Amino acid sequence: MAGVYIHIPFCKKACHYCNFHFSTIKDHDEIINTIIQEIEINQKKISIKKISTIYFGGGTPSLVDTNSIKLILKSIQNKYDTSEKCEITLESNPDDISEKKLNSWKEIGINRLSVGIQSFNNSILKKLNRIHDNNQAKKSIKLIKKHFDNYSIDLMFGTPLSTIKSINEDLNIIKSFDPPHISIYNMTIEKKTMFEKQLKNNQLLLPNENEILEQYDLILKKLKSLDYENYEISNFSKKGLHSRHNSNYWNDKEYIGFGPSAHSYDKKYRYWNINKNKKYIDLINKNMMCFEKEKLTLKQKINEYIITRIRTNKGINNMEINKKYNVDFFEKKEPEIDMLLKRNLVSRKKQTLNLTDNGKKISDHITEKIMF
Repeated sequence: MAGVYIHIPFCKKACHYCNFHFSTIKDHDEIINTIIQEIEINQKKISIKKISTIYFGGGTPSLVDTNSIKLILKSIQNKYDTSEKCEITLESNPDDISEKKLNSWKEIGINRLSVGIQSFNNSILKKLNRIHDNNQAKKSIKLIKKHFDNYSIDLMFGTPLSTIKSINEDLNIIKSFDPPHISIYNMTIEKKTMFEKQLKNNQLLLPNENEILEQYDLILKKLKSLDYENYEISNFSKKGLHSRHNSNYWNDKEYIGFGPSAHSYDKKYRYWNINKNKKYIDLINKNMMCFEKEKLTLKQKINEYIITRIRTNKGINNMEINKKYNVDFFEKKEPEIDMLLKRNLVSRKKQTLNLTDNGKKISDHITEKIMF
């Protein structure tokens, strides 16, 4: 079954590390109505039989009023056959969390939240230009636990001011809340962000590579001791509580995206919507194409499989890749795999290749080595 992604392009202000498409305007109605219109006209003509996940990302979906989310949900449910146990996730920020909002989200069918904590350290939060503080972060999780059984907490490592001590303190707080799912990302310097500008002007001090690797080592060790499964490099969950939506991406499932900058995939083409709000609105209103697309070559399909699957605990299955694309991965990449095995960066069990914990630290380098 496939997934639907909705991009809500609004934030209260810009975080210094983020290059996602968003706007700080307060009038959301025109974009919301246009997203609904895009769902109705279905320009991409992607044929999806049944929807198993719906994900509201952004931006900050928790910023818009609940009725807008409800209208989008209703439009999706009218257009597509949605499974009874559909996972419906809403990304949220701690400063948007309240009893009223949590109740209203639950009433319209939201059954999973992803809350962007990023850190429990006030100095780091300020450096990241986050709106919330440590107290709001903790308060939001306490409220969410009262209303939702399924939720995820986002944290970052490798940020300015982060240390082994700060990461350990974050993990101890996580331990006290025992959330069902955690996503922990290594902060990278993205183009057209405040951090990129500061780095170029020698105004930003980041942990060195060894410090970042030590932080990741600590995360892996600590979360494993707390019975979290590291089912994807950046994602940890208690048993049976993987993010089903994100797992669709890693398992080569179809998905369709709506909203400015949203991406879609139907196993033949990749699509990406225009990332300018006004132009997106104008094109949809004129029933003109609001996206570009690229037909995937066989080589691209094989590499997509390698890139996504090596990140997961399922790993690359040689029989599966052979069946899908008529290629013997182990034979074609034997010298590279042997080298990685000798360096203890991957493990091989029968027909499956997995990253070791050491390999997870340099996954991008390993991926480059084994791509076609």
